[in-house]
Amino acid sequence: MAALHTTPLPTSLDPLSSSFSKLSTETPAAPINLFPASTTTPIVKADEIKKAIFETDYEPSEKLWADDQKAYVKPEDDPLPEGFPEVTEGLHVWEGRELAKKPELWLHNFTAEEIADIDNAITHFLSLDLPFSSISKETFPLTVLKPVLDQAVIDLHRGIGIRVFRGFPVANYDRKSQIIAFAGISSYIGPTRLRQGPSAAIAHLRDLTSLDPGERPAIVVKGQTAGNQVFHTDSGDIIGLFTLDRAAKGGISQLASQGQVYNTFAKERRDILRTLAGKWTNRYDPVPGPLLHHVDGKIIVQYGRRGFFPFFEDQSVPEGIPPITKEQHVALDALHFTAESHALDIDLQPGDLEYANNLLIFHARTSSEDSAEHTRHLLRMWVRNEEFALNHGEALERKWVGLKAAEKETWPLEAWDKAPRQS
Repeated sequence: MAALHTTPLPTSLDPLSSSFSKLSTETPAAPINLFPASTTTPIVKADEIKKAIFETDYEPSEKLWADDQKAYVKPEDDPLPEGFPEVTEGLHVWEGRELAKKPELWLHNFTAEEIADIDNAITHFLSLDLPFSSISKETFPLTVLKPVLDQAVIDLHRGIGIRVFRGFPVANYDRKSQIIAFAGISSYIGPTRLRQGPSAAIAHLRDLTSLDPGERPAIVVKGQTAGNQVFHTDSGDIIGLFTLDRAAKGGISQLASQGQVYNTFAKERRDILRTLAGKWTNRYDPVPGPLLHHVDGKIIVQYGRRGFFPFFEDQSVPEGIPPITKEQHVALDALHFTAESHALDIDLQPGDLEYANNLLIFHARTSSEDSAEHTRHLLRMWVRNEEFALNHGEALERKWVGLKAAEKETWPLEAWDKAPRQS
């Protein structure tokens, strides 16, 4: 049985390692501001919380999409966006219902030897007395598990685009060791960490709505509530999630192939593709650009609903940013409901690690309910593997530049850390 680590939690967070590789040799002007500050009054009343989560345009409308489908008449002249294929193919194009029948393609159950390997790596890193920012393949040495992680890297970039690891006894470890385990394993998936916010290397996803606003950061994403998460992509290459605990009810992880969604639209609703490939502006980037890309033969969608619909305590809209059109609103709702219809649902267990390629896969989550015994709590990282990374294309380079690590990393130990200190 893996040893229980009870090292006291640090009182401050760690400086950024200087060994991060660069994402680009040239820096385009004015990278996208991916992490604007919240500018609204805290929401605290129960009825207001419910409305702010479920009763806004951030939430996709089944009626809007159904009415549009009913009214749609396919025109005689119905081209694809210029340069896009009739069909996209590859291992990353899959149907969720079929993939659910083949867990051997995406699920790996840790063996006792692999768990011991992780435990030894945690012990080794703790013995070095180094900051979190020093976690790497060199300071978190894995031998038994390494070949499995090497294959996962290939699958994430050249295969189906997802991988889940199950069976790590997460409850046996304190928060510091949990973070070390997650960051250490993730360093084999992607040695380059990408920032989540001004400086954070990790993010905590759990419901914060019951906390006093003075004791928590502003709530600006669905992951900080018990609400369902709309199908979207995160920024960067690979998203990693580590389940510390699951909700008492709901909170199902949902993954969908971007290629499968594209093929559905190419067959049935090419107008949606033309809209997605058109010019969009959002609250974070006033420079018009497409959401749908075709790069090196792969369909890529980079999209988060939050850029077009303010959520909860992030209601800021910069001057000069127009509201989206009805056609764009329909396209975003169509994307969500079509992805949902092709999704693989995964009931993540405590200790599960889930990785997905943001350039190939949409992800979402069902709404959840916590209890006194079980509270949904996940850690999230964004990483990049320079050797295997897919070409995200020129149009997205400004976004990637905005993800480059800050001068100092922060590693919040809890979701309610409003301003983690750096050392």
